[in-house]
Parts: sequence; structure tokens; C-alpha cells
Amino acid sequence: MVVKLYWGRLSKLLLLVLLLFLYNEYLVYYVTLLQCAWPEMTTDHLDVMIDPGQGKPLKVMVIADTHLLGSFNGHWFDKLRREWQMQRSFQTTFSIHSPEVVFVLGDLFDEGKICSDQEFQETVARFHHMFAVDASSQIQVVVGNHDVGFHYMMTGHKINRFKKAFKTPSVRMMDIQGNLFVLANSMAFEGDGCDICQRAERQLQEISVRLKCAQGRYTAGHCEVEDPKYYTRPILLQHFPMYRTSDANCSGPDSAPIQEKYVKFRPKVDCLSEKASNRLLESVQPRLVLSAHTHHFCYRELPPHNTPEWTLPSFSWRNIKNPSFLLMKVSNNNYAISKCYLPDERTVIWTYIIGGVAILCWLIISYGRGMKFYFSKRDLIGRGRKDSEISYSD
Repeated sequence: MVVKLYWGRLSKLLLLVLLLFLYNEYLVYYVTLLQCAWPEMTTDHLDVMIDPGQGKPLKVMVIADTHLLGSFNGHWFDKLRREWQMQRSFQTTFSIHSPEVVFVLGDLFDEGKICSDQEFQETVARFHHMFAVDASSQIQVVVGNHDVGFHYMMTGHKINRFKKAFKTPSVRMMDIQGNLFVLANSMAFEGDGCDICQRAERQLQEISVRLKCAQGRYTAGHCEVEDPKYYTRPILLQHFPMYRTSDANCSGPDSAPIQEKYVKFRPKVDCLSEKASNRLLESVQPRLVLSAHTHHFCYRELPPHNTPEWTLPSFSWRNIKNPSFLLMKVSNNNYAISKCYLPDERTVIWTYIIGGVAILCWLIISYGRGMKFYFSKRDLIGRGRKDSEISYSD
């Protein structure tokens, strides 16, 4: 009887623990991410000077600062926990919303700037496994300072191995379903005339000329390559935010904590220099700027034309407890943005704590009731035997 009672309680205990684990490690991502939806296109960002295209808006997902750990920082559980969270978050989002393009705004790796070539390739393979997309989608990345180092740490070798792994030069323009995206290496705009910087400046100048040719601002003699064949204002994506003095004017639950908001930014370290920011804005004339690097959210409008800039927080619990990302619909003359939140790490931890306490309480109460039932039944059996013995003796 005791053995049967024990195994019955144990099986229920294991089932409850399994259900708690499945909710926190799988279901919570669906519960959270099903609350997010693709935005509706409105006239808020409509460019009436551009003729509307014929196709459907492009569905874009934007994330930042995944910081996959290497062999130097963190420990095995830190790596396991954070990478599982990012993989489940990304794959759940992909299965629910099916974006056509995914952009990652730099710092894919935490130790790309210091790791060996072998470890770099191993981390690249991990990244492609965690953020795998099917044939109907594509993933495009921007280089960050943790991938190749700040300007003083960058070398041609680091730049080339990242370029080879992700097919991304320092500055490039992409045409995806009639929408133009310019992706820039923030660390290459130091302005000191280094080889990497000169190459990035040339690439930026070539893109600027191509855009002006498509816009009809240059004569045919200046336009050797007709690419793009039509003009639409690009979206600029980079790792560093545009020049700003601090995060003081940023707000939202995933913005910087109050003790960090008023810390002065260091140009070329925490953000682009004012000169580099103006150079990019003048050359590209973007309708929207997407950046990262601070690990916290910020929205601001850039002078002189009030160009919106969205600075995305990190996608990893290691850098922020309540990560978020963007879902965007983009057409050649309009766009709409929806900000989506991932499960909050603190909520998951408290769910484990409350669930664990509830299971423990159930176990104690259930054990007490079971023992009470067992002893009461044993007493009844004992009394029955005693009555039988009395009747027999009579």
C-alpha cells in the first residue's frame, strides 16, 4: 500500500515539474509572441513624392546584439540559458509571423574581436543554427564592434573573415522587392584616413551617386551603372546610433535605466561622431535609420529633416531582462513599425519560483492526506480483524 502510494505521488510530481518546465521553456514564447502582430500601413510615413509600387509590402524582422558567447566570457550555463532563450524567441517568432527578411544590427558575437579563426567559424555555425530561416526568407547582418573590434582593434583579416562568412562589405546597398536598404560598418567611419575607412568612404560615395542617378539629379555622363533603375528613399541600418549626447530623451520600459540615461556618450565609442552622422544622412538621405549598440531602446528624430531613428535593445537576456525587436512592413513609398517584446526573464524566474512553491505545497498536503488515509484504513482493517477474532472466540 505504501509503495503504491509513493509511486502515485512521484508520478504526479514529475508530471507537474515537467509541465512547469514546458511552459517556461516553450509555451511562454508562444503566449508572449502571439500578442504581437504585423503593423497596419497608414499615411503617417507615406512619401507622396514616390509613386507607389504594385507589389505587397515587404515583411521585415529586425533584431540586434545577440552576443553569442565564446570561450572567454561567461560560463557554460550562461551560454546555454541565453542561447536557448534567443533560439526559442527567434524560431517561435519565425513560425508565427514568417518574415521575408531578417536584419541583425551587429554584435552577432561577443568575442569575435578576440577569438581565433577556428572559434570564429564555430560561432558562425552556431549562429546559423540558432537563427536558421527557410528558403522563403533571408537573413542579412550588419557588422558590430564585438564582431571585429572598435576602430583601433579592426584589422583587414577580421573584416575579411566576417565579410566572407556573411557576404557583407563595409557599406552596401540592397534592393529587396523594390525597397532599398543601405547597411554600413559604423567603425569604418572614424575619419582618420585608414585603409578600411577610405574603402568605406568610397563605397558610400558610389552608393550616393547611384541614388542621385536613380533620382535624376545627375546627368547620364555621371551615371555609368543604372542600379537602381528607380528611386526610393533607402532605409539605413548600422550598429552605432547616430550622434547624440546621451539617452536622456529616450523612454519606454526597455530604455536605459535612470542611472545610465544621463551618462554622456563618447563619440566613436557609444555613437557615431557628429561629422560621420551628418555624412551618412547627407549621402544616403534615408527615410528611416535603424541602429543598436546601447542594448536599450530609443526613438528620436534626427535633424535637419526629422528623420526617425529607432535604436533597438539587445535580443539577449544577458544584456537586458526585457528584450524587444521590430516587425516592419515596407513598401517603396511607405512603412509601418510594430515593436514586439520577448518574455521577460524576471517573469520566467518568478514563474519557476511560484510554480515550484506551489508544487512543494501540493506535495506536503498530498503526502499528509495520503498518510492520514493510509493510517485510517490500516486502523479500520485492524479493528475488523479484532472483531473477527472476538466473534470467533464467542
